[in-house]
Amino acid sequence: MTVLKYIMTGLLCLGGGAVSAAGIFAIITSVGLINRYAKVTNTASHIRLYEDMIMLGAALGNIWLLYEIPVPVGIAGAAVFGLMSGIYVGSFAVCLAETVKAIPVLVRRTRIAGGLGWAVLCIALGKGIGSLVYYLRLYVMN
Repeated sequence: MTVLKYIMTGLLCLGGGAVSAAGIFAIITSVGLINRYAKVTNTASHIRLYEDMIMLGAALGNIWLLYEIPVPVGIAGAAVFGLMSGIYVGSFAVCLAETVKAIPVLVRRTRIAGGLGWAVLCIALGKGIGSLVYYLRLYVMN
């Protein structure tokens, strides 16, 4: 009976991961994040792989959180994870800002003539460093 319970829970997690990945993918697609990554990295022929990895990541993330599987990666692993999380959140925020045309409004209101690239880079770095500090603090406190 216990094996059946684990199998059913795993199937529910995979289903939940697929549903949440679909919602995440809809948001990511609407802001153009995948297209931007594919364009910058010259991997436009692999967009299907991007989609599959988003689905897989959401499903496995649900299983990981449900079963509370420990991942002993140390401080270096936490630092890498924090950095990658920050890069993702920063690029997502920039794509979202471009989608809602927030950057042109900011440029007009602040009358920034140059250095917009530096401002965007600083926003992304700030998000990355913030995620890094957050995850390192979680790791050190636990």
